[in-house]
Amino acid sequence: MSKVYFLKDFEKLNIKTKNLLKGVYPTNSQVVVKIHFGEPGNKFAFTPDDIRPIIKAMKSLKLSPLLIDTPVVYSSPRDSVKGYEKVVREKGYDKLAPFIISNNGIKVKTKDFTAEVCKELVEAKNVLVISHVKGHACSGFGGTIKNLGMGGVTKKTKSLEHSLGKPKFISECQGCGICANLCPAGVIKMVDGKAKIDLNACWGCSICQIECSYKCLAPQKAYFDDLLAQGAAAVINNLPQNTFYINFLKNIVKLCDCEVSPGDPISKDAGILFSDNPVAIDKASVDIINDLNGKDLFKDINNKDPLLHINFASEYTGKELDYELVSI
Repeated sequence: MSKVYFLKDFEKLNIKTKNLLKGVYPTNSQVVVKIHFGEPGNKFAFTPDDIRPIIKAMKSLKLSPLLIDTPVVYSSPRDSVKGYEKVVREKGYDKLAPFIISNNGIKVKTKDFTAEVCKELVEAKNVLVISHVKGHACSGFGGTIKNLGMGGVTKKTKSLEHSLGKPKFISECQGCGICANLCPAGVIKMVDGKAKIDLNACWGCSICQIECSYKCLAPQKAYFDDLLAQGAAAVINNLPQNTFYINFLKNIVKLCDCEVSPGDPISKDAGILFSDNPVAIDKASVDIINDLNGKDLFKDINNKDPLLHINFASEYTGKELDYELVSI
């Protein structure tokens, strides 16, 4: 059973990180740090101040951090390498540590597609994955698996994970209207008692397929949750043995850090988790937040059970879901 370490006192992040990372990475080595720098204007995404205690701890252990992320597929200042580099500098991360924005991919075959995983990430000898836990319109919740499954692959692969999850009718629509009510993109309309879907604007979240009362809809290839997990596994299964994960349960909002306006916080801050198991740390994140709020928070707010993609990730990586929560 994997251990997931739980820190409630954010003020102790530096010393606890130093204690936990001691011995994980060789002294005087470079550690590639995968994070999401956040969309410009998103006031709940990571800031350099959030990460600074971790970087300080690494440097005190004589480790050299190199921050990394990949450009996005949608229209954004972050949709190109140069544009994203500008965003990182404007946010001040370049003063914290060196960084790379990469769209270089190495092909890895998954069950349903060929992923292009971030070359610099999987070729690294040491990796630290730092994830901001928050809601997500397509996966219900975003943590480590989302950070790697979408953030650890090229723009082409990001697009595939969404497009292969788009719906198709496998039988005649019965007009229940559930899909139109739940569609987060608002691209399903009821016309003459039948659902009409604008596939060009569809996000491929698979909510309509999962929730259709009459099972009239199916994905083009697989549910988004399955595809996201396949992308994450393509990364995780190729990361070095010296890989560690940190999840921030802070500024927990409804939507992803890719959004300019992700909504107001939906939960109190809970703390920070540490583990060498990417699946267990996400499962623990969901469990802690649900316990704190007395309900399945992300499923309730985003109409998607986050355990769907977490369970798929466990299957594809062979990483166990069970964990021992250790307070530090």
